[in-house]
Amino acid sequence: MIINVQKNLPQSDEFTFTAIDFERANNSQNSVCQVGICTVERGRIVRSREFFVRPPQRVFYFQKKAMEIHGITSLDVEGAPTFDKVWEKIFPDIEGRPLAAHSFRDDALTLDAILCSYRIKYRYQKYGHLCTLDLAQRADIHGENNKYNLEALCGRYGITLRPHHAGSDAEGCAMLALKIAEELSIDSFRSLADLSQTPDFHEPELPDELTYTDLGVLENYLHRLKNKKTVQLADCPKLKDLGMAKKMIKKHPSIILKKDAAMSASGLAQWFSEQRPLPAPQKSVRTKSRKKR
Repeated sequence: MIINVQKNLPQSDEFTFTAIDFERANNSQNSVCQVGICTVERGRIVRSREFFVRPPQRVFYFQKKAMEIHGITSLDVEGAPTFDKVWEKIFPDIEGRPLAAHSFRDDALTLDAILCSYRIKYRYQKYGHLCTLDLAQRADIHGENNKYNLEALCGRYGITLRPHHAGSDAEGCAMLALKIAEELSIDSFRSLADLSQTPDFHEPELPDELTYTDLGVLENYLHRLKNKKTVQLADCPKLKDLGMAKKMIKKHPSIILKKDAAMSASGLAQWFSEQRPLPAPQKSVRTKSRKKR
């Protein structure tokens, strides 16, 4: 890789993971009103569960748009447990397992917010994750009318789905992951997750020593990577630093910048520190002529 993409991959190749889905009462990230999980062990779904959740008091209100999507109202969750109580029930199926979701980034933001609301500490990131939306896009697998939403993709494989019911969506996500793995002949869950976390455009081929033009190509590639919300970058050079390097090389073409140095923030910083101060162009000094009296 030209730029080091940070991936959260499962430790095991076994198809053992938990798919998760949330429904929210409003735009607040922590306004969880329903959660669904589907537990998969060695490629087989062993259980699916769904819980109504009473949102935290500060965000306990239902927006019309949200209700139109999932049909859940305040009456449905009035007597429901709060998320910390539900977490105690679902945690055994989550602990130490990779998580899967359709549009994982959105569900991860919701999970982070609701865990923070109840001061629950759990670093699910270190166990890896799989995003079935990214996976389908990377593999160019789509549903009817070239759609990548969960309902369209499940329809492609004949998976029955009740859209925007958290339990059904979690189960649909799990089944979708297994179906895509089967279609692609991938027998390692780690490999499947790796595919889902790989950028969906090709990196440019660059020489070992970069010219002004090469740096422009690298700059454009990095800009595309940073615009992908699901791509995480490690030790990534700043665009402004690449721009500064471009200016230096344009002005002094004899300067050598290796690709290995340009592709990381630390490498580029080291390269800048090694450059000798370049002589500034001398300004012509004008002598003022004395006026004759």
